[in-house]
Amino acid sequence: MATYKCLASGNLVTFTAQVDIDSMKGHSGYERIDIEVPVESKYDLNSVRTDTAFAPVMPEIKRMGRPRKVANV
Repeated sequence: MATYKCLASGNLVTFTAQVDIDSMKGHSGYERIDIEVPVESKYDLNSVRTDTAFAPVMPEIKRMGRPRKVANV
């Protein structure tokens, strides 16, 4: 399976037949993009932070619509 991107429009096309993949290799209007290169992150996503000792701030819930009428005292 191979995925190609059109250089003019940006549309993605996926081919499963080997004949189609071979014919797209010579086409200059498309670029193969399914070849993935491993990307290293500068942050370790598997580590857990333990230095945060407080709860996140919860936003105040506002009720929609007009406020209720209050009886005169």
